Amino acid sequence: RIEFLSPYLPDFQPIELVFSAIKAHLKRVGLGFFDEHQIFYELYNACRIISPEMTWGFWRHCSYL
Repeated sequence: RIEFLSPYLPDFQPIELVFSAIKAHLKRVGLGFFDEHQIFYELYNACRIISPEMTWGFWRHCSYL
């Protein structure tokens, strides 16, 4: 039996909203000429801004809740 999967729709993928929030933070910080440690530090901080409330909002936005 063959089942066809729906095409990939980024509008319905909560992870895409997480990536967008992380990229927005990195743009706000303005990563320019930093060393490797600074880039990892800012990426770590960008991941820390994703709160539980934001994740619930991402799920609601994608119509999963």
